[in-house]
Amino acid sequence: MKLRISHPVYDWILSALFLAAFPAIVLVSLNYPNVILQQGTAHRIFYFHVPVAWVALYGPLFSLCFAVIYLIKKESKWDLLSLAANQVSILFATGVIFSGRIWAYSAWGVAWDKTDARLQSFTVLFISLIAYFVFRILITDVSKKKIFSAFLSILCAVNAVITWGAIRWMDNPGNHPESVLGKGGMDSDIRISFWLGVLAYHILFLVLFRFVYRLAKIADLKENLPEREE
Repeated sequence: MKLRISHPVYDWILSALFLAAFPAIVLVSLNYPNVILQQGTAHRIFYFHVPVAWVALYGPLFSLCFAVIYLIKKESKWDLLSLAANQVSILFATGVIFSGRIWAYSAWGVAWDKTDARLQSFTVLFISLIAYFVFRILITDVSKKKIFSAFLSILCAVNAVITWGAIRWMDNPGNHPESVLGKGGMDSDIRISFWLGVLAYHILFLVLFRFVYRLAKIADLKENLPEREE
């Protein structure tokens, strides 16, 4: 039996874009823009940390959309799409946690600022994503697992929105800078490298999302295949 999970043309296009653009953009961010004098070479983490953080916040929103559709249609496809979005999100969130600590220690002299609203809200988001997978493992009933996962996806999305607004809607006593979009003073070399990084890590997100969804779909198909009679 031959099963087509998705059209291979999309995979070839995304893979070609990723292989052509991603290494080049990483090299550009490491060599092209000037560093900020107060931070030195550690400033180059900015071109990884911020784009990855954006994707880590977008992922739960995609998962939210898929989860809501699942609650309406009760089709496994949407549960798997929601699962894939959260899997990629937690991967990117892990990158944010570690790169943020390195950058914070270099820029602020402390790896974990307990007074920083963005840091604390992102930590809550990270814990929410972990809880999503813990409950998905612990709940054995398939129907309940999918429904419970959908509501947890909604919770993760709410936390993502709160994290996004942490430095916009409240007075932040911590060291975290304001939104980069709210600053009009980025030099052209920094601005170009930043937006190229945003493009590159969004392409990476799409590549990983399709790959993870494919694995989830295959696992789901294997579980639902009828047992062969001997």
